[in-house]
Amino acid sequence: MVVLAAFAVSIVLLCACSDRRQMSNRVIVQNEIFTLTGDSIIEDTVIAYSPDPSRIVSNVTVARLDSLYGDLGNTPLHFVHGKSWRARSKRPFMMPEYDSGQPLIDALYLMSTDYIADAVDKSGRFNPSNNNYSRLYCSIFLSLAALKPHQSMATLRSIVDRDSIIMQREGQWPVVSDHIGWATAAWEVYKVTGDRNWLAYSRCVIEKTLSINSAVLLDHETGLIHGAGYTSSKPLGVRRMTWMSYNDLFACMSLGNNILTGNAYAILAEMCDELGIENSYEKDAQRLKDAINQYLWNENKGFYSSFLYGMAYPRQAPLTDNTSQAMCVLWGIADDNRAENLIAQTPITYFGVNVSYPAASAIEPYFTNSSWATTQAMWNLAAAYVRNENALRYGLGALYRTQALYQSRGIHIDGVAIDNLGTCASNAAMILRVMAGMHFSPEGIEFAPMVPECMPGKKTLSGLHYRQAVLDVTIHGTGNDVESITDNGNPLEGPFIPGNIQGHHHIVIMLKEGSHSSGRVTIHPSEAMLPPTPVVTWSGDSGHIVDFVPGTPYRLSVNGHLDALNDSVFGLPDADSFTEFSVEIAGKFVNGFMSRPLFHFGLTPQVAFIPDAELDTATVTVSVAEGGDYLIDVGYRPTGTLDVRRVSANGHTMGTLVMAGSNVVEQNGLAYSNMVNAKLLKGSNTITLTIIRLPKAFTSCEPVHLRVIKRN
Repeated sequence: MVVLAAFAVSIVLLCACSDRRQMSNRVIVQNEIFTLTGDSIIEDTVIAYSPDPSRIVSNVTVARLDSLYGDLGNTPLHFVHGKSWRARSKRPFMMPEYDSGQPLIDALYLMSTDYIADAVDKSGRFNPSNNNYSRLYCSIFLSLAALKPHQSMATLRSIVDRDSIIMQREGQWPVVSDHIGWATAAWEVYKVTGDRNWLAYSRCVIEKTLSINSAVLLDHETGLIHGAGYTSSKPLGVRRMTWMSYNDLFACMSLGNNILTGNAYAILAEMCDELGIENSYEKDAQRLKDAINQYLWNENKGFYSSFLYGMAYPRQAPLTDNTSQAMCVLWGIADDNRAENLIAQTPITYFGVNVSYPAASAIEPYFTNSSWATTQAMWNLAAAYVRNENALRYGLGALYRTQALYQSRGIHIDGVAIDNLGTCASNAAMILRVMAGMHFSPEGIEFAPMVPECMPGKKTLSGLHYRQAVLDVTIHGTGNDVESITDNGNPLEGPFIPGNIQGHHHIVIMLKEGSHSSGRVTIHPSEAMLPPTPVVTWSGDSGHIVDFVPGTPYRLSVNGHLDALNDSVFGLPDADSFTEFSVEIAGKFVNGFMSRPLFHFGLTPQVAFIPDAELDTATVTVSVAEGGDYLIDVGYRPTGTLDVRRVSANGHTMGTLVMAGSNVVEQNGLAYSNMVNAKLLKGSNTITLTIIRLPKAFTSCEPVHLRVIKRN
């Protein structure tokens, strides 16, 4: 301990003696966990230090990591690491260089661009970590499109089949349906390159994919898109609800899916405008924006819920998805004061912003799905967008900390893939999109730097290849207001250069000193987690909480309305109509997911046998005593993998039924699909089930009968 402490002190002294000590020794972030300066990161006795921008020296050891994190969680963690990073002798071709006089920041950028240059396979495509294309789409949006536009283009082309985005990945479409994030990445590539052939190609792919998605995923009651989102790593929070089957997952309506879809419609509208094609896609984008703000915004907490869940009475999940929240800010979903309040009120930790809050794990965020660099980078862009310098400063510190301490030594858990490409793309984005403030558009580049006051000095990004030009960008000062901008010494009217420039251009930006915006942040301990989901057994008119913990604020949910429970055994209130019962933990300081629900039907459901269920289209007739709102589901034998059918009533599409082949509760040999809302007429109604052919061949389940349930 004494030796390590002495090592840390000696490095700080070396830092103080450097020629550029004023900038390199300047504190960027200091909190209870770590201190970050322009040349070092110190956390207790652990340190990473850059004596110059070409190398990072670190004393992080496996033994140290084992002592800190090895006993956390149910599975022992086994750490491995390599040598400390040192820059290659020859710079990769066409990769821009960065100089800020802050050796650690410069070294991390250099390490990032070196990795990005090497992260391309022989076919010219990027290799996503663990096939996680959601983070890859974010990475292309963040910086890969600007740094490696042709490799980004090749990668995106490889994820297209028959003119639509490939829908099969870590799950099964339509249950997992975030593939439309491709549109955001593709649009960024066009804005960087101005390639009209790519524009036309991308428009066709996005248009066809949205058409397929709309027909299958649209919830006709809320206007939202169904499906569990993978905007970060896994469906957020879903693993806390082990009772959920694919049928339940499809019933979810995630914030991430809906933002990506809404943004895809907005992008498609712009693409059509660029090509001179009349369209009405902006209306679809606005419709989803309105639905997101109506159903997923939590006014009491001041941020968006990660998803709606529940079959008959969807309610907001008790956590938020911070990757998607950042998208809400950047893409105009959160307007007026909502965006500023969201950045200020969403809890973050000294280690950074978690993928979801509350976190699913207390383990060090870098090593688990609790936090990812792409999430932090998107959050930092959102903080810069609303000019919250404090939030940006915390975010930069968190991003630089994990990269300096861990990625520079190749630290990872044995057998667990770390998203190095995403981390490097995120770091590069802090230079391109925050310090230089570059925002690409079809017409050119707008500059809106956001340089924290703690990071003064001249910053130069040189050798950035942009269309037919090469750019050197120099930023003087701190703040977020551009006082003047010149191009090759010639003053510009505004912070913008057109996309048709050619040759070598030196852009010099002078920021107006003193124009800073501090902004609020909400710091919350990283160990804050969701409580366990209650396990409840139902018996007649009562319930029993199997894992009851005295003093926990259990609530009985009756169609989404909560009543307090004071004992592990409780009676159910009388109900003469369809009612959904569940138990959840809901208090002033803690909120959890609901238990597996119990459905009380009130009136006996109408049941109709499905003839010729193996045909593409099967039709049944049901008769109801009164017109109104009904729920429709299908009882089936779960013999296959996944069966998906579109349900129509009297010629009008009502929604999609999903029949999973595993992890479903059977009743008398049958499982039941998700429920679809339907409006039926008094008397006879014709219900049609049409098979939806999935992108991959799955064995169909065996639908037996259709059930029509009076909703209220």
